[in-house]
Amino acid sequence: MQILKKIFYLCTMIYLILAILFSTGVFVAMRLFERFGLDNHQALMWNYVFASATGFIVCDKFDTLPELVAEPWFGLSILTGFWFIFTYLLMTASTQRSGVTVTSLSSKLSVVLPTLAGVVLFSETLNFVATMGIVLALVALVLVVGGKKNNVKTKGNGWIVTLLPVFIFFGTGTGDILMKITEQQNTVGNLGFMIAFIYFVALIFGIIIVVWDIARGKSRWQWKSAAGGIMLGVINYFSTFCVYNSMRCFDNVVLFPIYNIGVVSLTAIVGWLLFKEKLTWKNYLGLGIAIIAVILITFKP
Repeated sequence: MQILKKIFYLCTMIYLILAILFSTGVFVAMRLFERFGLDNHQALMWNYVFASATGFIVCDKFDTLPELVAEPWFGLSILTGFWFIFTYLLMTASTQRSGVTVTSLSSKLSVVLPTLAGVVLFSETLNFVATMGIVLALVALVLVVGGKKNNVKTKGNGWIVTLLPVFIFFGTGTGDILMKITEQQNTVGNLGFMIAFIYFVALIFGIIIVVWDIARGKSRWQWKSAAGGIMLGVINYFSTFCVYNSMRCFDNVVLFPIYNIGVVSLTAIVGWLLFKEKLTWKNYLGLGIAIIAVILITFKP
């Protein structure tokens, strides 16, 4: 019996590991956008095109329109799709005005919100050792992300520079909570279709943004953004799919700290290997603490 439990646990870990790998792949794809001079908004729109298309292709069951509207997750999925692109726009604005480091740190520290929601809203429990692991996870995130040099000078009104990272913190955390709630509302096994629909909703808002950019003369249409969108869209869909499946295997208090630590740590390593980003002693210390934090979070007496 113990062997079967260990096998089941290893199988559930696969989704979490894949979620971390695919999310790191999203980082690599977006870094390549800058290298090839792609329009961020257009590439984001194409990302949603191919993310939703991938979802509709691989899903097992399609809802008719009346079935879709009757789904318990229908309204929440519209809000989640909007929240995906809304958070991205917030992060873009914060990166330009408050800097990369502050924005990244704000988004990653938002792991506090879904973790607290797990205890308050979903009646999840924490032991003392796991709580210490979460505290160490926050320390590790600060060291890994905050230990990097900020290459963007802050600009804009002081109150905007101050408030944008706060909005990022609450926006990203709220997005994670919305994902958890939609996952709980999906009880009939059509998770793939729900994710595809969420990305389809985000696509509608993405099209509006691109049309608005072109109408104002802020950007010009470029077909090469579609190529980047293919790569990012496919990776993005499977990243979200694996995160949603991980939610069915782990409590928030375990999933989100480990997921965020995994993405940040692996992203730092990939940035060092592929993009020659330098790691400071704070980064290395943060990676070491992250390993300890993961062990403590998953500890069960």
